[in-house]
Amino acid sequence: MKGPGIKDYLSILQEKKEMAIQSNQALIEINSKELHAEVSPCHATMPTCCQAMYKLMLEGDEILQRPKGATGYGSHLTIRYYLHDTAERVQMYPGKKRGRPAKTEEEKLAAKRAKTKRNTEDLTNLIKVWLDENGWIYEEGKGTLEATNGDKKWIINIQGIKRGRKQTLPVKLSEVLKHINDANAHYSIAFNDSITYRRQWNEIPQNVKERLNMSVILADKKGNITEL
Repeated sequence: MKGPGIKDYLSILQEKKEMAIQSNQALIEINSKELHAEVSPCHATMPTCCQAMYKLMLEGDEILQRPKGATGYGSHLTIRYYLHDTAERVQMYPGKKRGRPAKTEEEKLAAKRAKTKRNTEDLTNLIKVWLDENGWIYEEGKGTLEATNGDKKWIINIQGIKRGRKQTLPVKLSEVLKHINDANAHYSIAFNDSITYRRQWNEIPQNVKERLNMSVILADKKGNITEL
């Protein structure tokens, strides 16, 4: 099931601003982690959440804390929105008159990174941020992340873009199976999202996935994470 989109976030943000104005508040501060937990508790849509927060900024509003990393997206983003003269103040990041809306500097940087090859290191860093935001503690090995959350254990094999011939998901799955040795752990393979990998995963019988206690983690170009 698809998670909330930017319109959903913008609607909630606008509602929060209007309620604060009615309460005669001079300003309101929004944190991306709290907003994401409210709007999208079951889906990893943090980049979309942050995009909406940037989009609603007017001139004079302040970014109190920026996310870690270079993408501009993450759970630390905190913005102070001032509530005076909202009808007269212009957007800090206005859209183009024609065509697609103008991108924020953070969105431009994210787009530039997306044009480069999303290698194993990029994918690993993205998964680490996602795990951290969801309360997992992890240790990094060669091509793997071993994460724990209470008594839960999760071993993730990272399959980013590498040199050489592109392998199919079943071939990569067979390689991972050789290293499954903990009956109490949940196993996943992480890929850069693609229609091909989704189709190949869906072709594997559900009872086989359940017996192996295995899933796939897919990261799209915007950094959104989906587990199947």
